[in-house]
Parts: sequence; C-alpha cells; structure tokens
Amino acid sequence: MIHTKIAIAIISSLSFIACTYEYGIPEKEVAEVVVIEDITVPANKVFAHPGLLHSQADFDRMKTKVTNQVDPWISGYNKMISNSHASATYVMKGPVVTLIRGGGSREEPLPDNYSTAMNDAHAAYLTAIRWKITGDVAYANKSIQILNAWAATCTTISGDSNKALGAGIYGYQFANAAEIMRDYSGWNANNLAKFKKWMLDVFYPVNKEFLDTHWNTCNTHYWANWDLCNLASMMSIAVLTDDVPKYTYVINYLMKGVGNGQLLKAINHIHTKTANDDIDLGQIQESGRDQGHTLMVVGLLGSIAQMGKTQGLDIYGYNDNMILKGAEYVAKYNAARLSVPFTTYTNCANVTHTTAADDASRGDIRPVWERIYNHYTKGKGIKARYIKTAKDVGYPEGGSGDLNPNSGGYDDLGFGTLLYSLE
Repeated sequence: MIHTKIAIAIISSLSFIACTYEYGIPEKEVAEVVVIEDITVPANKVFAHPGLLHSQADFDRMKTKVTNQVDPWISGYNKMISNSHASATYVMKGPVVTLIRGGGSREEPLPDNYSTAMNDAHAAYLTAIRWKITGDVAYANKSIQILNAWAATCTTISGDSNKALGAGIYGYQFANAAEIMRDYSGWNANNLAKFKKWMLDVFYPVNKEFLDTHWNTCNTHYWANWDLCNLASMMSIAVLTDDVPKYTYVINYLMKGVGNGQLLKAINHIHTKTANDDIDLGQIQESGRDQGHTLMVVGLLGSIAQMGKTQGLDIYGYNDNMILKGAEYVAKYNAARLSVPFTTYTNCANVTHTTAADDASRGDIRPVWERIYNHYTKGKGIKARYIKTAKDVGYPEGGSGDLNPNSGGYDDLGFGTLLYSLE
C-alpha cells in the first residue's frame, strides 16, 4: 500500500493558537503539524478473490466454528438460516426489466418495484454464504439462479433522483453475492461474464453519474448515505471485474471527493472524549437529520472499510480510526441512550442542523455493529463501550428484513455475529 502524507497545520511562532481544520476536524490548541495519511491504490494492484465483505480466510473461520458448534458463530449461523432468504427453496420476487426506485414521479410514472431487488439480492448473498459454509450445492445453485435471472432480464434502473439509491444499495449487494460465487464450478463462465457485464452496463453508469454530478445540484446537497452507497457499489463492481481504475476512483473519492461520501465530510466533526468515554466521538453528517439514516451511514462506512480490508487497504484506520469514533458517537446516542455533543452543520443548500442529534428513530436496531466492533476491539484492542452495548442489544445480529420489513431492513447485508466475529 502506498501512502501520501498531507500536512495540515497552523503554527504560531509566539504562542499556541486555536484553529479549526478544514472538513470539521475539531478546534484545539496546536503547536505541531497534524498529519493525515491518504490511502492510495498501486497502479499494478492485483485483486484478491473473494475480496469484498469476506475473504477466503473469513469463510474458513466461519466453517470451522460452525462445524464445531462454537459460539458466537453457531448462534449467528442459526440466526441466519432461520431467515427465509437463506433457504434453497427461496422463491424469487423478481427479476424485473426496469428496476424502479423513485417511481410515481415525473421522471418515472410507473410505481416502485425495488423490493424485488432488495429481497433477491439478499437471498443470493445468504445462499452463497450458506454454500461456502456447508458445501451443499443446493444453496450455490439457488444463488446463481437469482444472479443469472437478474442479469438476463433487467436492462435499466429508473426513477426520480432516488434511482441513485437503487443503483447504489442493490449494486453493492448483488456484486457481493457474485463475488462469493465466482469460484463455484457450477457457474457457467459465460453466465458469470454476462453478470459482470450487467453490473457494468446497468449499475455502474448510474453510480458514476451521480457521484460526478449529484444530479446537477451543489456538491453537498445529498446526504452522506447517497454518496456512500454508490461508492460501495462502484467498489464492489471494480473488485468483481478486476478494474483498478474504478477502484482507484472510489478510494480517491473517499479521501478527497466533493460530496458527503468523502470520509472527512461523512464524519464531519470530532468531539474530544469526556471522562465517561473510551475514545473521541465523531459526529455523522446525518446525525441532525434522523437516526435511521445515521445508522445506515454507520453500516455503509463499515461495509466500505471491510471491503477495503480484504484488499489490504486500511480504511478503518484512516485519520486515527475516525470510523470507530463515528460509530461510537451513534452507539452512545442510540444504544446507550446518552446525550452526545453536537456542532452546527450546514450543507451547500443551506440546510442547517443547529442544536442536537435528532431523536427521530432513536434506538432503532440495525445490523451494523458486529463488523466494526470486531475489527477495532478484537482485531486492534481498542475499547469501545457504546458499540459493545449496541452489538449486545442486537445479539445475535440478524438482517434481511427480520428487524424491519421495509427497505431500511435491507440497507445492510447484516448477520455480523456469524460473518465478522473474531477470536
């Protein structure tokens, strides 16, 4: 991995001075250079496969622990297989020719049908995982049945501005399922190639256009989750298709992008820890909006960081573990039900959050915690008491609609107790 060091500093020759760093790094007294290391992608990058949310080592760990009936993995596995989306007899909800999110609008008069994709993508993913753990080809065949059907049928994504959410969320989820299945001998090479082409022809153009233009609005008009889901989709497609330039675009955007998917904008202020906190707390760009979308951002940040980890990039560690700080902030407010500091936020469209984290949907349980908890606390030895509280509340972590039957229950692929638990 190649790093470029960017120094950001204001130094007084006479005394310490207070300063505020660009993009919301907090005010504090400084008399030294503060360094943030940008993450870059080598031009000769060779992708590991499977290499998105899970590596082969991850699957080996899951298989061994489940076979030996070891907790917490076996509890997580039992939670997953109790979900209908993980069944070899799952009945597809799609495919559809035109995937619509933002229907019933001027741009697309026909109604929404994206529930077909959110259900089928989750089913393709969960049956793929079940095949990896059990070796039973019935689950592999179900997964590729779903993937082949969608690639052969769906030709476009439509809707108003919300079509970007359809392209982003279901793009990264379908691609993750396919990345797991890519080494299945029963998936015909021609069908795998058709699936890759489908991702490149249908999902990627919407992802790229949205990130480049933000539908011709000002750059921070759209919430962080819009950018992040499209970055997750592009990142997933890049790995699936071994496309280094597309992958590089995503990493560069996370470092320096103009929209709220840039990491220093998605987590826009770092608050110094109090005596009761283990670490500093990171205010999420959507914290003043509502907690459902804020939790979605936590999930997407974790997914992107995890997909970077399998390719050897330390997105988790960027800017002194800022994703951990953001997750701890959200967990403190939602799971521990404690107050959090708040700094006024205003976007380019003059939408302003002034006083506090918004309490709409406060306390929602979403399957976004195990991935982050295990990486930092088990993998890195960093305490994070509020994230532990959040992951314990949802133990064993579920997903695929079992926490919320609406679209929010499908924003993350979930089941982290099985998938991300470490020794």
